[in-house]
Amino acid sequence: MPLVTQHYPDRIANRIGEAAAAAGAAWLPRGSQWDAAAYQQKLHYRDEQGRLDLPLPRLHGAHQAMNAGLAIAMLRHQRSIQIRESALRAAMGWAEWPARLQRLAPGPLHDLLPAGSELWLDGGHNPAAARAIADHFRAHVPAGRPFHIVFGLLQNKDAAGVLKPFRNRAITLHAIPIEHHAHHEPAVLAKAGQEAGLSALQAENVESALGWIARHADRGQPPIVLILGSLYLAGEVLRKNGQAPG
Repeated sequence: MPLVTQHYPDRIANRIGEAAAAAGAAWLPRGSQWDAAAYQQKLHYRDEQGRLDLPLPRLHGAHQAMNAGLAIAMLRHQRSIQIRESALRAAMGWAEWPARLQRLAPGPLHDLLPAGSELWLDGGHNPAAARAIADHFRAHVPAGRPFHIVFGLLQNKDAAGVLKPFRNRAITLHAIPIEHHAHHEPAVLAKAGQEAGLSALQAENVESALGWIARHADRGQPPIVLILGSLYLAGEVLRKNGQAPG
């Protein structure tokens, strides 16, 4: 059975190659028998079967285009089922992933913020996820626009590692607990935020953090707010905003 992966640095790639060889699996990393690139507002994919020019996925984040490319490569290198090009094209617009760079719709939590604000949600809770999230908002937040992170994290996660990609940026961090789960105390998260060069506050919950942001907002520059750090927290946020997955 073929092993289809992204491209990795040599140190990691060599280990993957060894494991694939030991299992007798053909290893197909991106850049070998298949490749994908995002430019001109399209996902350009190629392999031995030919080329595809597809819409970009509707999921936010540049990394999602490469995730889509990997999914296409996996489908085109298996022989159990036939997938038409039209289905791959449609999938770019159909794919949904709650709490992964999800912009929340108007609802009870969203509406606590001033008109024109943006409220985003991501359940990312490790340094790799944080890097992709930070890259997205580095490009998305205009200069001078207030940016806040409402941050809750389980106790067994690396707070400093998650905050490192946001280091020394103009961000206000609002540290909150995660009810009914073992979590880092807000004071610990606030200290980690300060050590990362961020302004850091503590709040009792998401609602109180959003309320503080609303009270201190400049109506001419409505804030961009990201709720981050836990899928447990993300599920509660979706439920409270009336967007829980069916």
